[in-house]
Amino acid sequence: MAATSTTAPVSTRSAGVDLLRVVGIAAVVVGHVWSDNVTRAAVYTWHVPLFFLLTGYFWTPGRPLRGELRKRWRTLGLPYVTWFVLLFAGLAVADAATGEAAEGAFRAALWGGTAAVRPFSAFWFVSVLLLIAVAYRWLERFPAAVTWAVALGGLAAAHLAPGAVTAGPLGVFLVPACLVFVLAGRLLRRFRERVPVGLAAAMLALGVALVATGLSTPLDVKAGDFGRPVLGVLTAVLISGGLVRLAEGLDGHVGARAARAIGWLAACGIAVVLSHAAILWVLRTPPEGGWFDLATALVLPWAFALVVLRTRVGPYLTGTTAPGR
Repeated sequence: MAATSTTAPVSTRSAGVDLLRVVGIAAVVVGHVWSDNVTRAAVYTWHVPLFFLLTGYFWTPGRPLRGELRKRWRTLGLPYVTWFVLLFAGLAVADAATGEAAEGAFRAALWGGTAAVRPFSAFWFVSVLLLIAVAYRWLERFPAAVTWAVALGGLAAAHLAPGAVTAGPLGVFLVPACLVFVLAGRLLRRFRERVPVGLAAAMLALGVALVATGLSTPLDVKAGDFGRPVLGVLTAVLISGGLVRLAEGLDGHVGARAARAIGWLAACGIAVVLSHAAILWVLRTPPEGGWFDLATALVLPWAFALVVLRTRVGPYLTGTTAPGR
């Protein structure tokens, strides 16, 4: 199965994990609609770490670095550039007509990463996902201890100097810290048979309890905030890992027609991630959010992506082709 967490042929995938991807993407949108403490506690701890963990969970060892670059460019880089050009042009037209673009918005969009705001709020996630896959592929040549040292060193840097790790273009300095989740995904895959449904449910329950009691604070990876040292990442791994194993347990209960529908929704994931903030920008969604804003930011991008997925421009906007083709 492909390592990319949101795009791959449905025939090679777990329908349960595809459903989890859809839920995770919806959680990302929720986190951009509301910014209150309850929402942060409910989704921020796991919605981004989940996709990094899935990258490790479905990692294919031994692929050449050049092949990894080609794959990641096709599935992540190409839609990033396509949506960036479209939204940058739209922002320029809107600014020419109204003059309402925030000062420095164009420069921040080009820099990417943490600096980018609406309509580019989620672009950092796609660039970091691409960079982390390429970096991990390069690190494969070294002993595992080296990769863990890089990841833990990056995590320590994030705790000590979050402003520094968020200062790089495209979120590049976040890559070492986020590598912790990829490595956790690799470990989960290695010991997956020792994590049955009961243990997965316990992992999820423990992670939720850590958040609910306030022992673990929510993560905000884009801002370089990995929660309380050790507990923040541990909680994210417990919740994400538990969800993955529970999702896999659904496979025997999902019919072929439902699995195909879920696969189509999952295949649209990158397009939804990259475009939903533009809807919120147009709606001028306030920090307190709104249910209409959420529904619009979910339905319009997903409906559009489902349509273009069947066309020749589908790979440019979604990073994949229609499932089954």
